[in-house]
Amino acid sequence: MICIPVTDKTHKDALQTIERGAQEADAVELRMDLIPDGDLPGLIDAARRASKRVKIIVTCRRPEEALLPEPIDLPFRKEGLSLAAKIDLLKQAVELGADFVDIELACGDRAIRQILSFIRRRKSTARVIVSWHDVSQAPSLAKLKTIFHACMKVGADIVKIVPYARKMEDNLKVLSLIDYAIARDQKIIAMCMGELGQISRIMAPVWGSYLGFAVLRGGKKSAPGQMTARTMKEFQHLLQRNRRSVQPWLLPPGASNFVLLGHPVRHSLSPLMHNKALEAMQIEGHYSAFCVNDLAAAIEGIRGMNIRGASVTIPFKTTVMEYLDEIDEDAAALGAVNTIVNDRGRLAGYNTDWLGLITAVQDRMNIAGKTIAIIGAGGTARAAVYGIKKQGGNPIIINRTLDKARVLATLFDCPFYPLSAIGKIRAHVLINTTSVGMYPQIHQSPVPAPVLVNFELVMDVIYNPLMTKLLRDAETRGVKTIPGLEMFVRQGAGQLKLWTGKEAPLALMKKTVRERLKNIENRDE
Repeated sequence: MICIPVTDKTHKDALQTIERGAQEADAVELRMDLIPDGDLPGLIDAARRASKRVKIIVTCRRPEEALLPEPIDLPFRKEGLSLAAKIDLLKQAVELGADFVDIELACGDRAIRQILSFIRRRKSTARVIVSWHDVSQAPSLAKLKTIFHACMKVGADIVKIVPYARKMEDNLKVLSLIDYAIARDQKIIAMCMGELGQISRIMAPVWGSYLGFAVLRGGKKSAPGQMTARTMKEFQHLLQRNRRSVQPWLLPPGASNFVLLGHPVRHSLSPLMHNKALEAMQIEGHYSAFCVNDLAAAIEGIRGMNIRGASVTIPFKTTVMEYLDEIDEDAAALGAVNTIVNDRGRLAGYNTDWLGLITAVQDRMNIAGKTIAIIGAGGTARAAVYGIKKQGGNPIIINRTLDKARVLATLFDCPFYPLSAIGKIRAHVLINTTSVGMYPQIHQSPVPAPVLVNFELVMDVIYNPLMTKLLRDAETRGVKTIPGLEMFVRQGAGQLKLWTGKEAPLALMKKTVRERLKNIENRDE
């Protein structure tokens, strides 16, 4: 349902808004705190004459909970009506046949129960909306749930919770309340005020919010962030027709949705790869990148909503661990999580980076008993060393900064050398885990080309470009290579297995990413 708030400064103008709103929307809200000379019987009668089907909501909002897009000069609004006068107004609305009356939770249990009792005595079909607004911020999800239960406890027919969005993640918290309310058989109106809260206004009705608020074209808004009714309808129509193309955290319950948490994530190929795989696996859902500024808020949103799983990338692989309920043994040993599985609000962390790297090598060579040199001492190097040790191999750490190499080598009890000594090292495999050679520095390599003959196999974890200078140099000297695409795709396949319990279409995922990378390379030539 879409509701048009009537906020005109005069009774005459309000009558015109009611007539237009009754034709274009499902409900009209008579904001009696904003119509100075508004005659309630006349306004309700006008709505009934304009449309037999339109629902009527009568509200007299507390000044503390009303945030108007523009300042308004109403002489009686500065202090607001007394509570007694407000209750009398809402009782009058019930007697006049209003479908809903809105009273704030802050008015107190006694006032709310007085309205409920009046409705029962009159045997009215009117329903009570118990509302709560915060015009400055969006509290934590836990606080919002406490408010929700307080509204339920007092006897609300419909709970209304509307905070102010200061960041995009606030929308996640508020939208999650809708699913939470539905699970408790409680009708709810939930959305965010503010420009950043507009996405919640679009999505709330799709998720199951009882109604959404919009304005007529050229009409006056009752809160910042409201859109026109026509825009709201167009968005909802597009969302229903193109569910696979929208952000996963915006889809309604029932779909298996996944998200990438990171900053930045704009150029990630994970959405392309995962969505192609999900389609091939015939799984209803979607995966896309979500640029995160507030990790705690994003995790709250995942926990409370229908996001089945999440990928985690830079810079959150370590910090995300403190927000999870359970950490897999491999992820705990690595001190990093790149995959989250959401089991009805319980979040478990895993790491598929090491598995993607190791299976790529294992396909070419049995790791057990082999000596494998790793260039780098960061998170990917740590994943490589861990996986090699787990498979019975013998890792050697090589790094430009010797102190970092020493820390990693001490942790895993393996030898380490400075990068300057690379020419003296012989091993079965060489793995580059640094960013040297990554686009756009495609003409760089972490090691001199002549030393590559000391290895049987060379792997680069970089996947853009497809063939780094390191790999090209190795092939020129007859050394077998493994491109970074292998690790990238395999770690993604591992994530899909954790999320869905099904084997991912590895060949299709490789083909999809390879084609995109080739297109990028051709474009930049």
